[in-house]
Amino acid sequence: MKNLKKLTDKLTVLYVEDEQESREQISEIFTLLFKSVDTAFDGADALEKFHLHSYDLVITDINMPRMDGIQLIKHIKIQKPTQNIIIISAHNDSTYLIKAIDMGVDSFIIKPIKMEQLTRVLTKVANQIYSEKLSQRYSEELEKEIEEKTIKLAQQFVTDELTGLLNRNALVKRYSSKKIHQVMLVLSIDNFDSINITYGYDNGDLVLKEVANFLKSKVPQDTKLYRVNSNEFAIVSAKKSLNEMQNFAKIIQDEIISHQITFGNFSIKISVTIALAEGKESLLKNAHIALKESRKIAKNRIHIYQKNSPIELLQIRIQTYMPKLRKVIAKKYIEPYFQPIINNKTKNIEKYECLARIINDDNKVESPLEFIDIAELTGMIPDITRIMIDKSFKAFANNAYEFSINISEFDLNDGYLRKYFQEKLQQYNIDASRVVIEVLEGISAIGAKNSLEQLMELKADGFAIAIDDFGVQNSNFERVHSMQVDFIKIDGSFIKNIYKDPKSYNVAKTITDFGKSIGAKIIAEYVHSKEVQDIVVALGIDYSQGYYFSEPLQSIQ
Repeated sequence: MKNLKKLTDKLTVLYVEDEQESREQISEIFTLLFKSVDTAFDGADALEKFHLHSYDLVITDINMPRMDGIQLIKHIKIQKPTQNIIIISAHNDSTYLIKAIDMGVDSFIIKPIKMEQLTRVLTKVANQIYSEKLSQRYSEELEKEIEEKTIKLAQQFVTDELTGLLNRNALVKRYSSKKIHQVMLVLSIDNFDSINITYGYDNGDLVLKEVANFLKSKVPQDTKLYRVNSNEFAIVSAKKSLNEMQNFAKIIQDEIISHQITFGNFSIKISVTIALAEGKESLLKNAHIALKESRKIAKNRIHIYQKNSPIELLQIRIQTYMPKLRKVIAKKYIEPYFQPIINNKTKNIEKYECLARIINDDNKVESPLEFIDIAELTGMIPDITRIMIDKSFKAFANNAYEFSINISEFDLNDGYLRKYFQEKLQQYNIDASRVVIEVLEGISAIGAKNSLEQLMELKADGFAIAIDDFGVQNSNFERVHSMQVDFIKIDGSFIKNIYKDPKSYNVAKTITDFGKSIGAKIIAEYVHSKEVQDIVVALGIDYSQGYYFSEPLQSIQ
């Protein structure tokens, strides 16, 4: 907070919030940080004050009476296009949020406001205002300089200092001012971070200079060469066709990979990934999308941007599903369904796995798999897990069954699990020994030290630990052994074909033998037929789970 106050104590702020309690609470915080704080109860009130006073920063809510935040931003930007603005948005304001970003707001804060997020956003914007003020003061000083000095500084603005090439500023200026059809080639040096770490940043700079000089010697006429990022270069042409630029990309890619770069006592070869995009606008954005798509497949490739690429479709899905997911979480539409786990010796149900289902407004049951990736990307997994823990504990409060709950790396990263589990044990009078915490094997194989420590603390509290989907990721037998896990669940991809696929049988047998050697119980998932169950029993697997016994149930039998 002290560091933040150093950045903000000379700034003036207009804070706009229609909810009086929120306005008063946040205003008290702002008063401690800023030189002065004016408040307004809606957009119309704020605009009147904006006409009368000059503010370094406007912080505004979106949904307000008389004039909402979007209209307020629009009026402010007309009057002062450079005005710094932060918007405060509720989780279901994604449409307004996108509009505000398009209008040039500097940042946003999601309600309910958390101090950590507030501090981070204010620090970022305060630094930006400070930089802008420095830039403005610098510009005023430049006006007093002679024409020669001004030209030199202007040249520096569009020139990359290291390579002498035109920089990203020059590139953006080019295609934003010329709404003509162009083709852009973006070249990225593969594994450049590793080069910096292995050989040092000074030698990394030498590699960049070498690549820049190579490209300068190769670019065709009617093209412009830019350095746009740390390890990225762009070549733009308004006269070359996409096919011509693609052919050029193949030539330079082949020549670069065969070229030896020498610096000091080192000599290395590099490869590059190249993306191409064409059109009248958004070329750099589209080329970067193509670059990311290419890297998902492999490096040292050439990839051409295609509209509605997976990344763009993911962005559309996020915009579509995020409000729905927020509603599901806010209204706790997530319900646990319970799939029995059978003891293969007693043939009885001994425990259940709690599986998340979504009950929509029409009381239809949906699997969360449709947008679980959206929940991961937007940080909502811990919210879902909390609901599952609470409702699962409630369901098992009046019986003696053991039950398992799935947790993720996202939950462990948030660090809330141990405290939350203890609260629920007390609330529902459940002994920790009845609860099995299921984690994916990736956590056991490559999990961060802190995540593994949390699991060991939970085990010390009496919870059992199960490794889920074992055998499909980075199976680390040594790590699993050291964790002293209680259960190992063999992934269903091996169990479902165990009766006809020798490889699946051998994997299941290996995991079973390993589990027994470390004292862990083995659970077979995806048992869907008597054939499969007979083999599972013959292997000595302790438990079975799957549709052969029961689908996930709405209530406990």
